[in-house]
Amino acid sequence: YSIASGIVWSGGAGTYAPNNTTVNAVYTPTAAEIAAGSVTLTLTTTGNGSCAAAGDAMTITFTDAPTANAGPDQTICGNNASVLLSGSVVIATGGIWSGGNGSYVPNNTSLNTTYFPTAAEIAAGSVTLTLTTVGNGNSNPVTDQILVTISPAPVVNAGPNLTVCANQPMAQLAGVVNHATGGIWSGGSGAFDPSTTNLNATYTPTLGEIASGMVTLTLTSTGNGTCNAVSDQIALAIAPAPL
Repeated sequence: YSIASGIVWSGGAGTYAPNNTTVNAVYTPTAAEIAAGSVTLTLTTTGNGSCAAAGDAMTITFTDAPTANAGPDQTICGNNASVLLSGSVVIATGGIWSGGNGSYVPNNTSLNTTYFPTAAEIAAGSVTLTLTTVGNGNSNPVTDQILVTISPAPVVNAGPNLTVCANQPMAQLAGVVNHATGGIWSGGSGAFDPSTTNLNATYTPTLGEIASGMVTLTLTSTGNGTCNAVSDQIALAIAPAPL
């Protein structure tokens, strides 16, 4: 402005910093003005002497802000530790994943990517990943997070190796399974009593296994959830009967 001694801003319901009589004030619009999509501000001269006040108007247009959606929280297993990410962004041109020390395949700028956590993250039991918008125009970036919970892998112990006698070949098994709902025995052609799904079953080898003197039994976890099954083996030696 010139000739006049001052100015005043008007026309908006928001706030001016430091005030509305500063030429280069910063205007903060109200939520209603942002929702409406625009606001018109008017600059009017003051201290005009014998002259009429002069004014000029400007319209500020508000574009929609970006949004980011990292997807729902997920639970994976320590021995099947990969996270299928499916993020989405609106308004922005893309997004970038961050927050973990593991690896993204194919990369961390693909909204649909796979994350492989580090051993430390697996041991810690969780990792938080963040999706941040990029290509935001004149908007600030927006973020969204996903919590990945990493459950322990199943642990299977088929017990110690056993030796039985050919004339009394029944073997008492003592399997242990943790972080899974159960286990199943396999590997022998003989009989498991009461069943192959009883961790403390007894095993009676076949005549062929008795003749060969050895059979290997395997205990495999079942009810693994998102985990891969885990197995452990026991060697059952069958000693010849006394003559």
